[in-house]
Amino acid sequence: MAILRATCDMSRGDTGVVQDQLPEYSLTDGVVMLRPLALKDSHAWLAGEDGEQRRWFEAPRPSQLSDVEQFIADCQESWRTMGSHRHWGIWSRYPDVLVGGVDLRALGNDEVNLSYLVFPGQRRRGFALRAAHLVVEYASTTMSAQTVIIKMLPGNEYSRNLALALGALYVGDEPSDGGAIFHAFKLRLRDTPRQE
Repeated sequence: MAILRATCDMSRGDTGVVQDQLPEYSLTDGVVMLRPLALKDSHAWLAGEDGEQRRWFEAPRPSQLSDVEQFIADCQESWRTMGSHRHWGIWSRYPDVLVGGVDLRALGNDEVNLSYLVFPGQRRRGFALRAAHLVVEYASTTMSAQTVIIKMLPGNEYSRNLALALGALYVGDEPSDGGAIFHAFKLRLRDTPRQE
């Protein structure tokens, strides 16, 4: 899978936002298109939430439109400042529909955390795996990541299968933010540079 387009339409350091427009950081493989969410995507994002999504992300309650708008604004700010959080909406190409999201969070030590979600009715069609391949390549080439961490609650077999399909290996358990236990997987992206 290749990244066909990854461009920025704002000069580096330009942090102004004009009519909810952001730098254009789009990734595609021809089947899915990843691009940062805009406020105009808020209603579609909220409509995609369901109980399964809340369960696996340990959400304490259903989201409100204001929660989604704040999330998108925070994501936009991180893109503008090239912060540690990079989030994309996942669009199917034919038809052009928002089907979920994928994100990377820089953890330090050349590691990034990968998470993804797909909306009901669009699940189990390969969108998350395609999106994950694209952002893993982005993490390696743009964020200089050497390791991708993927965490999931026990029982989330679809996320487990996706992690394994990427080549990630189970490395152990750790506490989740919600008080449960995460299964943690690691994907090594490249060999550590040799010391000479």
